[in-house]
Amino acid sequence: MKEQEKRMSSPFIEGELIDLCPINLENVKLYSKWDNDPRVRKYARNMIPHTIDEIKKRYEPEKERIKRSINFEVWHKKDKKLVGLAGFNHINWYDRNTNIFAIIGEKDYWGQGIGTEIAQLLIEYGFNELNLHKIKAGIFSPNKISLSVAEKGGFKYEATHKEEIYIDGEFVDQIKLSIFKDNWIKSTKK
Repeated sequence: MKEQEKRMSSPFIEGELIDLCPINLENVKLYSKWDNDPRVRKYARNMIPHTIDEIKKRYEPEKERIKRSINFEVWHKKDKKLVGLAGFNHINWYDRNTNIFAIIGEKDYWGQGIGTEIAQLLIEYGFNELNLHKIKAGIFSPNKISLSVAEKGGFKYEATHKEEIYIDGEFVDQIKLSIFKDNWIKSTKK
């Protein structure tokens, strides 16, 4: 059995191309590789290098009584390979909203529809199991691929935060999008 296969947890959410599995800190070296890779971290805005210990602390169980994030490893089913991380952060259980995120750290898996499937799986989980009302996304304007994934997932434009972040020597806009449970339910009944 390959080393990476041993580190895969049982799938929590199963898809066609990928499975979303609980975080397994045995894979933290791979998280660190992605977090510090210039091409992967560009739109995640990891501008400061992070050590393995810092990343491990980020994914350790929260000490708060109310969980503010839900994180998953993204496993490619056919290749049995860990290719990214995804989930929800800034969860507001009282107002039933959250922010969605995904990072495909293995560049060989870019452009294969994995981001679109991640969004679909997380949206369904967020609305059907967590009973969220609204899922939000913030995407920097040069990141056309993530914008396309969000739009395919049913996210609608809400606002533009002008010159919000500094990327590649210039200030760029952040586009705020969201999807509401009622609208998502209507779109799935078509």
